[in-house]
Amino acid sequence: MPLWRVFHPSNTTFQTPSSKADLSAAITSLYTSFGLPAFYVIVLFIPIDPQDMFVGGVNQSDGERRPFVRIVFENIARNVPEGQARLNFLDKVDKALYPHILAKNYDLEYHGVETERSLWKINGMVAPPTGSEGEKMWIREGRAVEWEGKDGEWPHGER
Repeated sequence: MPLWRVFHPSNTTFQTPSSKADLSAAITSLYTSFGLPAFYVIVLFIPIDPQDMFVGGVNQSDGERRPFVRIVFENIARNVPEGQARLNFLDKVDKALYPHILAKNYDLEYHGVETERSLWKINGMVAPPTGSEGEKMWIREGRAVEWEGKDGEWPHGER
């Protein structure tokens, strides 16, 4: 599951359902292009009162600063290999975010964290291995459904 937390000023950014839906769709498309089921992707919009946001020790509520958006994402279902693959992934993240944040003249900072897949469950089940018939079934169903190995036994010794 990718879990994205989008921290944003409550008075300027992502104020409409459509602006949130558009960014969520761009993030989801990023991951489905790699073969992840769409329902793995979770995006949480967390509005922050500008009086509660400080960047470099400076409060962001004076109206003179550009809106600041801070994003933290966690990759669990797939981890990105180090090196060029990570640079390519970050380039795709930039392209997904650009029209929703930077093109609107907002400031942006983000970082990603990767968690071991073995520490992740959905509805009490471990997720099927990448590319397996179980994962293909989850993609078709658009949700987590029972599959062989769901109780924690990873087929073929995979993790």
